[in-house]
Amino acid sequence: MSGDRPVFLRRLCVCADDYGLSTGIDGAILALIDRGVVTATSCMVLRRTWTADAPALRHRPGTQVSVGLHLDLTNVDGSAREASLAGLAGRSMLLPRSTRHWRPIVREQLDRFEAEMDRPPSHVDGHRHVHQLPGVRETLAELLNERYGRDLPWLRGTRPGPAAGRVAFKQRVIHGMGGPGTQRLARQRSIPISGRLLGVYGFDCDAVAYAHALDDWLRQSRDGDVLMCHPAMDDTPHDGIAAARRQEFEALRALDPAAVARRWSVRLAPLNPRAGLRA
Repeated sequence: MSGDRPVFLRRLCVCADDYGLSTGIDGAILALIDRGVVTATSCMVLRRTWTADAPALRHRPGTQVSVGLHLDLTNVDGSAREASLAGLAGRSMLLPRSTRHWRPIVREQLDRFEAEMDRPPSHVDGHRHVHQLPGVRETLAELLNERYGRDLPWLRGTRPGPAAGRVAFKQRVIHGMGGPGTQRLARQRSIPISGRLLGVYGFDCDAVAYAHALDDWLRQSRDGDVLMCHPAMDDTPHDGIAAARRQEFEALRALDPAAVARRWSVRLAPLNPRAGLRA
């Protein structure tokens, strides 16, 4: 009789942000989905390539990839130009916590997503993590409860993973934008929320350093974590992290999901809120 025991594989969702921003970004994400490395993507429905490239996602099954909304509050003209995040955060702190201001903005993006995908988003997060800002998060939770009842999308949490130095500081800043409040609200509203957020770095390392960081995130991951990434095949005009995107794409497409399972006991997979994901 064999003494081998089944190996528990931790579930890790690799989520590629910014689908819909450019053809180079969209093409990279699709290639990584087909490779089984990217298991979720978050879509920018106000940006230039969303309408043209949405059909490529529409028919991919949810068992292969979670397709969600990347809530976008710093869009300028559909390109990669960005409005000030500091100004946006300041306004969110000064406005009343009422959902009146943000409601039409969030509703429009949910409508645009559903119009192209013919289904609700599997999850919602935010470009530059704006989904957790005060006022925004309350509006989002209210609309999700109203529109989707018990079949709620999950929210991407921002609890930090292991890090040191400047990366640890950046993680604290991201979570401090409203992460604890979002976790409390998710519990109150019975909205599923993911575990720790991996993949945070300064977009300033070389290809070797990013590959090492990727290994560390895989090794340190826990069941239900999300590893955020921003891959691209080529440059996007006005994109301040174009070089980092290309490096991420090369490192991610070098991954083999079967090898990841053998080496780190990690299964790259979409998150399933009905399999124990909770606030």
